Amino acid sequence: MEFKLGDAERGRTIFEQVLAGHPKRADLWSVFLDQEMRLGNEDVIRALFERIITLPLNAKKMKYFFKRYLAFEQTHGTAQHVEDVKDKARAFVSARA
Repeated sequence: MEFKLGDAERGRTIFEQVLAGHPKRADLWSVFLDQEMRLGNEDVIRALFERIITLPLNAKKMKYFFKRYLAFEQTHGTAQHVEDVKDKARAFVSARA
């Protein structure tokens, strides 16, 4: 609600506090990401994706976030951004194997 009706910075602070207590809740990360995407600041969105892909989540959840990250970069990024995401996904898979 704070993102939509109030101050976005306060909304970020609230999400950060909730996620500090529940860092493995993919649903909370997804809602946070949705709110940031609605605001449209690409640098903030990329930073959030970078934080998410370093979390110790299971492969199924990480696949979801990598797919979203790739789709975001295909729409808003450059070819180099797309390749970077693909490289990070490959590194994740090879680290888990």
